Amino acid sequence: MLMIKRRTTVSAGHGDREEGNYLASASDLMIGLLFVFIILVVVLALEQQRQANVIKAAGDPRGAVTSAIGKVLEDSRIAVTIDRASGVISLPADILFPLGESKLSAEALAALALARQRLEEVLPCYVASERALRKPTDCRHNKGLHEIDTIFVEGHTDNRPLLRNGMDNTTLSFQRARAVLAGLLTDSRMATYRNSGQQPLFSYSAYGDTRLLKGIPGDDMKNRRVDLRIVLSYQSMEETLRNLSATEQKP
Repeated sequence: MLMIKRRTTVSAGHGDREEGNYLASASDLMIGLLFVFIILVVVLALEQQRQANVIKAAGDPRGAVTSAIGKVLEDSRIAVTIDRASGVISLPADILFPLGESKLSAEALAALALARQRLEEVLPCYVASERALRKPTDCRHNKGLHEIDTIFVEGHTDNRPLLRNGMDNTTLSFQRARAVLAGLLTDSRMATYRNSGQQPLFSYSAYGDTRLLKGIPGDDMKNRRVDLRIVLSYQSMEETLRNLSATEQKP
């Protein structure tokens, strides 16, 4: 007898459906994760923009501090040049000292005495040792609660030789810087001011004719000056935002 075997065919329909369902689920999961990632990126970008806008609204900290101190000196009848970008306030040596001398004139001493009184009113909110004694709301004019690390009093001269025994331009600039610092700190609480590292706030240095002003001749009288250079302590964006929030709180 002729035996005919029935051929058995395995249907792949059920397996295909399972594989299709798996791929669809995986695809939906990836789309969901991508959607969440896009939302997170957008939220992060918006937050960074918000922080940038808040800091921008608070202004340039070093420029603001430099302007505040420069305004005090201007009100004290001292002709100054204020450079917000570099944090430097320049005092013309001609107004403070006789030519070739390092002894402050009577007018300069009176002006520095007035400046000393005004600085004692303005500086505390920018100095670590003094700001620690105040509430954040007491220093609303210092948005961000920025602190000064150092105020350098820097002496400069023009490049004309100093014709005097035992003296040169570096020595003259050193003595002038020291005289201005003494004029500011004598009988003043500012002599006790300390930065966040408990170091004195004020210091002085001399450059002679090694740092002439750009764009003018070396022998120009404008090079004869005493600079106050403002150096701020480092502050992160997070600290700035936290401090800005603190200064806006009501007492």
